[in-house]
Amino acid sequence: MLQGVRDNLKGTTVSIVIIVLFIVPMVIAGVGSSFLGSVAGTDAAEVDGRSVSFAELDREVYLQKQRMLSQQGVDPSADYLKDENLRGPVLERLTRKAAMLAAADHAGMGVDAATVNRVIATQPDFLTDERFDSQKFRSVLSRIGLTPANFKVSVAEDLMLNQINYGLEASSFVTQAEKAALISLVHEKRTFFTVDIPSEGLREQVTVSDADAQSYYDENQESYRKAEQVAVEYIELSLAKLAETMKVDEAQVKSQYEADVAKFDAAPEYTVAHLLIEDGDSSAAKLAEVQAKLAEGEDFAELVKQYSDDAGTRDLGGSLGVVLPGIYPVDFEMAVYSLDSGEISAPVTSDAGTHLIKVLDKHVPKPPAFADRKAEIKANLQRIQAEELYTANLESLDKLTFSAPDLSDAAATLGLTVAQSTLFSRTSGTGIAGNTDVRNAAFAPEVLQDGHNSRIVELANNRAVVLHVKQHEPEHIQAFDVVKASIVDKLTQQQVNEMLKSKADVFVETVKSGEAAEKLAESLGYAYSSFEGATRSDPVSDPATRSQAFAIAKTDSPVDLHVSITPTGVTRVIGVTSREPGKASEVGDDMVEGLSSQLARENSRYEGSSFEAGIVSSAKIVTR
Repeated sequence: MLQGVRDNLKGTTVSIVIIVLFIVPMVIAGVGSSFLGSVAGTDAAEVDGRSVSFAELDREVYLQKQRMLSQQGVDPSADYLKDENLRGPVLERLTRKAAMLAAADHAGMGVDAATVNRVIATQPDFLTDERFDSQKFRSVLSRIGLTPANFKVSVAEDLMLNQINYGLEASSFVTQAEKAALISLVHEKRTFFTVDIPSEGLREQVTVSDADAQSYYDENQESYRKAEQVAVEYIELSLAKLAETMKVDEAQVKSQYEADVAKFDAAPEYTVAHLLIEDGDSSAAKLAEVQAKLAEGEDFAELVKQYSDDAGTRDLGGSLGVVLPGIYPVDFEMAVYSLDSGEISAPVTSDAGTHLIKVLDKHVPKPPAFADRKAEIKANLQRIQAEELYTANLESLDKLTFSAPDLSDAAATLGLTVAQSTLFSRTSGTGIAGNTDVRNAAFAPEVLQDGHNSRIVELANNRAVVLHVKQHEPEHIQAFDVVKASIVDKLTQQQVNEMLKSKADVFVETVKSGEAAEKLAESLGYAYSSFEGATRSDPVSDPATRSQAFAIAKTDSPVDLHVSITPTGVTRVIGVTSREPGKASEVGDDMVEGLSSQLARENSRYEGSSFEAGIVSSAKIVTR
């Protein structure tokens, strides 16, 4: 299987498919990077000779936290986001990856530089106006602590892992028996009926005495315990809101724009193709023949398809994409930089052989127009100004609230508004109280018991709050009179449910004895519905009932019955009278092929997980 994976690496078309499907979402996230050098004391783990450095682990923990924070409704102060709680799972993921990479190394797998170069140069996050932007490329990498050389290795590792995934998926197959069984199940038809037993008038037949309610309350008091709660007043200082008040004139924006333009990297970017002739007895003659045909005006791309020894780029006319600094040998890069668009180099030698390089496009980046940058520059200048004021206001906020009896003077001095929360507990709350640090501050002894203002609580996105307890409700068991109505309602519904179940049980037993379900339902005033030859996806009844009808085991009995409670609380008897397995002849070739592909994908996932588990279990993993 791994040999097949290695063979797939040689095919450019397959590689590109894998790049599009798998690697694009992973590049910017910084997945990989076990390339970091390690010395004694810098490794978090060692896996079959591959190291996972502490620097790599720290970066991956940071990236994992950022990915989680980007999800809506995530509390930045939640315990599961703390570094010490993320390190374990992240380290396990990195060691599993290292084990897979080590296995790939041992199997002789690899990814050529040209493929890696094409992947990097076509990533949307590195493009400006559909062209590779070297400044954006370096900027993105610097934000996640990578260099271009490091990143190249990271991409190569990810490509290699995804080749393994593709190899496993491509080798997965589905037997005819599996297809038949899946079609039989998925496209099965069932005839079933439903009988709804009405609850109208039953509540009126139930009486719950005060003694019954009191007895239930006495036996279940703990379920009526109400956690300690507080409501707070608070003032919030926000860098973003301060920035909105900062005044920045046109001249400042223009000056900053000109400074940015002065630093703009206008180095040309080259999109190239090459024709490779590997060293050998006939290489000189082959090179001379190619050069002669080029001199006669023959098309470079066609000559590549005919003569090039680079299987990875031959069918692409030799295209290597954009040349990135440090990706190719120095002589190769220097030859490129000496050419203009459309020109072809003299022969350039490297370890791979002799190259003829053609510049397909020479692009000189231009700085963005002032109009395109104006709004962003202004916002940045406003933020820079606001940062100084924010820091000063933080110090003032601390001094103004430290020994004050409340928050009013501090709010007036700093131009802030005193807001108020709803009641919240130590473990949950809404609004500002959804933050763990805010809740901890509110329940701190000096705030809750002594009545002082809280310390400054710094929140995400440069926000800070100080709070003061406005209302306090100690933990207590709610009085019987407060919860009596809910107890009576609960006990009433319990008795109604018992009555409905009894009615359903009688109905089921009567039908089992031979009575026709429809006739019996009509005599009892129950709602009866019948569904003939329905499939799992037919819009009949409701999804929950339909799912239950297909979950009932069909026996030799004329009818198989089940009592359920619908999501809306209706007591329903479901009866299945017949089952017809799905047939491929009734489904169509496209549907059969689709189901087969889906099953193959599921099989490959299981096989991939099993394969990975086997690699990891046999790997020598040492963590520190």
